[in-house]
Amino acid sequence: VVVGIGATPNTGWLASSGLEIADGVVCDATCATGAPNVVAAGDVARWHHARYGESVRMEHWTNAVEQADAAAERLLAGEAPVAPFTPVPFVWSDQYDLKIQAAGRIAPGDDVFVAHGSLEERRFVALFGRGGELVGALAMNRVRQLMAYRRQMRDGTSWEEAVAAAKAS
Repeated sequence: VVVGIGATPNTGWLASSGLEIADGVVCDATCATGAPNVVAAGDVARWHHARYGESVRMEHWTNAVEQADAAAERLLAGEAPVAPFTPVPFVWSDQYDLKIQAAGRIAPGDDVFVAHGSLEERRFVALFGRGGELVGALAMNRVRQLMAYRRQMRDGTSWEEAVAAAKAS
Protein backbone atom coordinates (compact mmCIF):
# COMPACT_ATOMS: atom_id res chain seq x y z
CA VAL A 1 0.00 0.00 0.00
CA VAL A 2 1.31 3.42 -0.95
CA VAL A 3 -0.17 6.47 0.72
CA GLY A 4 0.68 10.01 -0.35
CA ILE A 5 -0.13 12.41 2.46
CA GLY A 6 1.80 15.44 1.31
CA ALA A 7 4.87 17.10 2.64
CA THR A 8 5.78 19.92 4.96
CA PRO A 9 7.93 22.51 3.19
CA ASN A 10 11.27 23.20 4.83
CA THR A 11 10.90 26.93 5.51
CA GLY A 12 12.47 27.19 8.97
CA TRP A 13 15.65 28.67 7.55
CA LEU A 14 13.54 31.57 6.21
CA ALA A 15 12.06 32.50 9.60
CA SER A 16 14.00 35.77 9.89
CA SER A 17 13.94 36.59 6.16
CA GLY A 18 10.90 38.84 6.27
CA LEU A 19 9.09 36.63 3.77
CA GLU A 20 5.52 35.63 4.59
CA ILE A 21 5.43 31.92 5.44
CA ALA A 22 2.18 29.96 5.63
CA ASP A 23 2.60 26.29 4.69
CA GLY A 24 5.16 27.51 2.17
CA VAL A 25 6.50 30.83 0.91
CA VAL A 26 3.49 33.02 0.13
CA CYS A 27 3.49 34.49 -3.38
CA ASP A 28 1.09 36.41 -5.56
CA ALA A 29 -0.38 34.97 -8.75
CA THR A 30 2.88 35.67 -10.63
CA CYS A 31 5.20 33.86 -8.15
CA ALA A 32 6.45 37.14 -6.59
CA THR A 33 6.90 37.24 -2.83
CA GLY A 34 6.43 40.36 -0.72
CA ALA A 35 10.18 41.09 -0.97
CA PRO A 36 11.49 43.04 -3.97
CA ASN A 37 12.97 40.84 -6.73
CA VAL A 38 12.31 37.61 -4.82
CA VAL A 39 10.20 34.84 -6.32
CA ALA A 40 9.43 31.29 -5.23
CA ALA A 41 8.77 28.14 -7.25
CA GLY A 42 8.27 24.45 -6.63
CA ASP A 43 7.06 22.57 -3.58
CA VAL A 44 7.81 25.48 -1.24
CA ALA A 45 5.77 28.11 -3.15
CA ARG A 46 2.19 28.90 -2.10
CA TRP A 47 0.46 31.21 -4.54
CA HIS A 48 -2.97 32.51 -5.49
CA HIS A 49 -4.18 30.33 -8.35
CA ALA A 50 -6.57 32.53 -10.34
CA ARG A 51 -8.14 29.56 -12.17
CA TYR A 52 -9.21 27.99 -8.87
CA GLY A 53 -9.67 31.16 -6.82
CA GLU A 54 -7.62 29.88 -3.90
CA SER A 55 -4.13 29.69 -2.45
CA VAL A 56 -2.39 26.47 -3.50
CA ARG A 57 0.90 24.64 -3.10
CA MET A 58 1.54 21.76 -5.51
CA GLU A 59 3.99 19.01 -4.64
CA HIS A 60 5.01 17.51 -7.95
CA TRP A 61 7.99 18.07 -10.19
CA THR A 62 5.78 18.96 -13.20
CA ASN A 63 4.59 22.00 -11.28
CA ALA A 64 8.14 22.88 -10.18
CA VAL A 65 9.36 22.91 -13.79
CA GLU A 66 6.40 24.94 -15.09
CA GLN A 67 6.48 27.34 -12.14
CA ALA A 68 10.21 27.97 -12.57
CA ASP A 69 9.46 29.37 -16.03
CA ALA A 70 6.75 31.63 -14.58
CA ALA A 71 9.04 32.82 -11.77
CA ALA A 72 11.81 33.62 -14.26
CA GLU A 73 9.33 35.55 -16.39
CA ARG A 74 8.29 37.56 -13.31
CA LEU A 75 11.92 38.44 -12.53
CA LEU A 76 12.81 39.36 -16.11
CA ALA A 77 9.73 41.57 -16.52
CA GLY A 78 10.76 43.84 -13.66
CA GLU A 79 7.79 46.09 -12.86
CA ALA A 80 5.93 45.23 -16.08
CA PRO A 81 2.79 43.11 -15.73
CA VAL A 82 2.96 39.38 -16.45
CA ALA A 83 0.23 36.77 -16.78
CA PRO A 84 -0.70 34.89 -13.63
CA PHE A 85 0.61 31.34 -13.23
CA THR A 86 -2.52 29.17 -13.69
CA PRO A 87 -1.45 25.63 -14.58
CA VAL A 88 -3.78 22.68 -14.79
CA PRO A 89 -2.19 20.36 -12.21
CA PHE A 90 -0.75 17.11 -13.57
CA VAL A 91 0.64 14.18 -11.60
CA TRP A 92 1.41 10.56 -12.34
CA SER A 93 2.73 7.40 -10.81
CA ASP A 94 4.04 4.22 -12.42
CA GLN A 95 2.96 1.20 -10.38
CA TYR A 96 4.36 -1.97 -11.97
CA ASP A 97 2.43 -2.34 -15.25
CA LEU A 98 0.10 0.59 -14.51
CA LYS A 99 0.62 4.21 -15.47
CA ILE A 100 -1.78 6.27 -13.37
CA GLN A 101 -2.19 9.94 -14.28
CA ALA A 102 -4.41 12.75 -13.08
CA ALA A 103 -4.95 16.27 -14.36
CA GLY A 104 -7.00 19.08 -12.85
CA ARG A 105 -8.60 19.36 -9.42
CA ILE A 106 -10.78 16.33 -8.69
CA ALA A 107 -13.08 16.52 -5.65
CA PRO A 108 -15.68 14.32 -3.97
CA GLY A 109 -19.09 14.99 -5.45
CA ASP A 110 -17.82 15.76 -8.97
CA ASP A 111 -19.78 14.34 -11.90
CA VAL A 112 -17.90 11.36 -13.39
CA PHE A 113 -17.97 9.97 -16.92
CA VAL A 114 -15.79 7.10 -18.17
CA ALA A 115 -14.87 8.53 -21.56
CA HIS A 116 -12.54 5.84 -22.90
CA GLY A 117 -11.83 2.21 -22.11
CA SER A 118 -13.21 0.36 -19.14
CA LEU A 119 -12.55 0.11 -15.43
CA GLU A 120 -12.56 -3.69 -15.66
CA GLU A 121 -9.70 -3.68 -18.19
CA ARG A 122 -7.75 -1.21 -16.02
CA ARG A 123 -7.27 0.94 -19.12
CA PHE A 124 -9.52 4.00 -19.09
CA VAL A 125 -9.93 7.76 -18.89
CA ALA A 126 -12.54 9.13 -16.49
CA LEU A 127 -13.63 12.76 -16.73
CA PHE A 128 -14.75 14.88 -13.79
CA GLY A 129 -17.09 17.84 -13.99
CA ARG A 130 -18.27 20.46 -11.54
CA GLY A 131 -20.51 23.47 -12.13
CA GLY A 132 -20.67 22.83 -15.87
CA GLU A 133 -16.87 22.76 -16.25
CA LEU A 134 -14.45 19.99 -17.06
CA VAL A 135 -12.31 20.08 -13.90
CA GLY A 136 -10.37 16.83 -13.94
CA ALA A 137 -9.36 13.65 -15.70
CA LEU A 138 -7.96 10.41 -14.35
CA ALA A 139 -6.31 7.87 -16.61
CA MET A 140 -4.93 4.42 -16.23
CA ASN A 141 -2.66 3.37 -19.12
CA ARG A 142 -4.07 6.05 -21.48
CA VAL A 143 -1.28 8.66 -21.66
CA ARG A 144 -2.10 10.42 -24.93
CA GLN A 145 -5.79 10.86 -24.20
CA LEU A 146 -5.21 12.28 -20.73
CA MET A 147 -2.89 14.99 -22.03
CA ALA A 148 -5.57 16.06 -24.54
CA TYR A 149 -8.01 16.54 -21.65
CA ARG A 150 -5.41 18.58 -19.73
CA ARG A 151 -5.25 20.94 -22.73
CA GLN A 152 -9.05 21.11 -22.81
CA MET A 153 -9.13 22.11 -19.13
CA ARG A 154 -6.53 24.80 -19.80
CA ASP A 155 -8.67 26.07 -22.70
CA GLY A 156 -11.88 26.14 -20.63
CA THR A 157 -13.82 23.30 -22.27
CA SER A 158 -17.23 22.84 -20.66
CA TRP A 159 -18.33 19.56 -19.07
CA GLU A 160 -21.04 19.13 -21.69
CA GLU A 161 -18.58 19.71 -24.58
CA ALA A 162 -16.05 17.25 -23.16
CA VAL A 163 -18.63 14.49 -22.60
CA ALA A 164 -20.23 15.02 -26.04
CA ALA A 165 -16.83 14.88 -27.77
CA ALA A 166 -15.87 11.73 -25.85
CA LYS A 167 -19.14 10.03 -26.80
CA ALA A 168 -18.59 10.95 -30.46
CA SER A 169 -15.06 9.48 -30.56
